[in-house]
Amino acid sequence: MPSQPIKMTYAEFCTGIGGFRLGINQTSPYFECVYKNEIDSKCEKTYQENFNDNFDSRDIFNVQNFALPDFDMLCAGFPCQPFSIAGARQGFSDDRGQIIFKILDIIAAKKPKIIFLENVPNLKSHNKGRTLSAIIAHLAKLGYSVYYDILDSANFGLAQSRPRLYIVAFCNKNFGKIHFAFPKSNGKTKTIREILIAGENSIPISKKWEEYIDYYTNKKSIAELSFVPPKTRVNLERVSANCELADCIFQIRSSGIRAYSLDGQFPTFAVSNSGGGAMIPVLAKERRHISLPEIKRLMGFPETFQFSVSRTDSIKQLANAVCPPVIAAIMQEILSA
Repeated sequence: MPSQPIKMTYAEFCTGIGGFRLGINQTSPYFECVYKNEIDSKCEKTYQENFNDNFDSRDIFNVQNFALPDFDMLCAGFPCQPFSIAGARQGFSDDRGQIIFKILDIIAAKKPKIIFLENVPNLKSHNKGRTLSAIIAHLAKLGYSVYYDILDSANFGLAQSRPRLYIVAFCNKNFGKIHFAFPKSNGKTKTIREILIAGENSIPISKKWEEYIDYYTNKKSIAELSFVPPKTRVNLERVSANCELADCIFQIRSSGIRAYSLDGQFPTFAVSNSGGGAMIPVLAKERRHISLPEIKRLMGFPETFQFSVSRTDSIKQLANAVCPPVIAAIMQEILSA
């Protein structure tokens, strides 16, 4: 007789726009999301549009642990800013850094069989490794076997190199000894060029950016520019190997402009709070910003994923999401274990 499909309930915390749910849904149709918590109302609008489901939108610290429904697995991409190398790295001293302790309290109260967490790779080395060690020690004390690894989305069919730290833990009482290993890849690779949609000019660049491209491709001298560029943009901060500047992608950062080959992967996609098209990567040859459909591809979201919030909010939401194909690959290993 064929084996029965595994049925599992799960809860999402720091839900965002549902990257975990998309990845889990790719793995099996027999998982049921019984609870989701997220304070961002704009994320809820996107989530509701795609899953026909609403959040518990209370501050997580106001959630009563024992009032939560029972669930087999807890998922959370808890806030990364306190641990990110790009931030102040205040860790547990940052209010957002305290959210992991609330999640640990929920785990202690609800005793899920499986825990699945995501954060930035710098969490591994934050405070000389003590931050991650404290989280692992707490989970071990609660009776879990804990596994963690840094996986790069570029190894899972995405045109983006987005390393992230993943933590998976199994309840010893439910599983005893378990053999789990993180996947190294899903056997797929993709370049930036492969995700581009020719002529997708929905986010045109400014006249100033037209001049920047002329300047970086040696069609104009600095004296011919109609403005004085800031010191951070006089020279390109970084140029990737085998990068043809006339046909590349420019990454805009506060520290300067970087150029990457379209035949490789884009580095971690992020946008600032400035909004508009200000920090959205630029295609040199087509002289435009990359579009929302292309950013969905960059993050591994399906073409059918919809947004009714502003374009600026849509792009920010994607930039803060987990990559569903990586979640799916890890979930497959969780099921195998």
